[in-house]
Amino acid sequence: MDTKRKRTAKERERGRPDALPSESFHYELGPALVSRLTWAHRSAGMCGGMRFSHYGHKRLEVDANRRRIAYMVTRAGHGSITPDEVSRVLAGDLLPPRRRLVQDFTRKAAVLCEGARQFGSRGDPTLPETFATYLSLLKDAATLWSHFVGRSKEQLLETYRGSVEVAAPVARLYEWVDDDELVADDPILRAATLYWRLSLLYPHDYERPAIDAVVDHELRAGRIDPHGLLVLMDFEFGESALRLGGIVTAAADDRGELTDYFEHFAFDLARTLVQHQQRLESFQDREDRLPWLMVRPPDELDRQLFEIIERFGSARTQDILGEISDPPPLRTLQRRLQRLCKDGLLVKHGARKTAYYRLSERF
Repeated sequence: MDTKRKRTAKERERGRPDALPSESFHYELGPALVSRLTWAHRSAGMCGGMRFSHYGHKRLEVDANRRRIAYMVTRAGHGSITPDEVSRVLAGDLLPPRRRLVQDFTRKAAVLCEGARQFGSRGDPTLPETFATYLSLLKDAATLWSHFVGRSKEQLLETYRGSVEVAAPVARLYEWVDDDELVADDPILRAATLYWRLSLLYPHDYERPAIDAVVDHELRAGRIDPHGLLVLMDFEFGESALRLGGIVTAAADDRGELTDYFEHFAFDLARTLVQHQQRLESFQDREDRLPWLMVRPPDELDRQLFEIIERFGSARTQDILGEISDPPPLRTLQRRLQRLCKDGLLVKHGARKTAYYRLSERF
């Protein structure tokens, strides 16, 4: 190992992203890489062609979001968290004192997932400022959460972005990505490059969720995950979907040779997309056999009620009434909320004036 490689290894071990040198990365677009990229894109297209009922899609979204958050908490070294605990934290509940560290990081993961959903769904790939924002959210989410829970989230992250400082190696990485026409245009290669290099620049456990958010964002923006339901960073059968072997990543780390790494990333992504497609097909088949009354689109009032409660996490009747564009009489609103509870979409907690609603745990 030459002096440059020794220096790079020491700097990586210290976790100093500003000390990593700019390197020339390279790869070969051979038959294996083309085949795996084609497989992944074809599987993504099959998933994108599926259609679900309004509430069916919402149900899948809620489940995927809980799984993403649970993975981030685990990957950051804070142990496991159950879907029920994730739902409770998202609704504003407090976990027992011994679970407060998990609770705090669950809040951070929730903000990151919301950021990837909002920014990625617009179709725009990440920028150096996007990653810097995700990283800053990990440090500042305790303060941010007081603004995040119980109110609309649409403008929050947009406002937060712009007050961050981008590290020089991150800016250089994005410059290289954008300078390579294929990597810049292909969302899989783009996500792979960012995942690999950002993992080197930010190797600590508590920083990993920001990198996961970047990958989630890129796959959404590139229509690899058009429905927002793919959980690539998931523990299926006890392991992460990205099974990147040490030999492959070490070769990329040391030489900047990304061919093997790209092939492995594309293969693992394609394999995960096939499993994802099978789950969605199974869900779609079950919906196709349900009576029309159970899968029909909601009317405008029901849609607004559900989306308001989803956006706020939990809400009281008066809070909901104030958010509806053309509010109905109070009694009409109460009857609609009762019907959504009866249908299993919402759950009511408390009684009378202190009562509030949240999404059903079965959702």
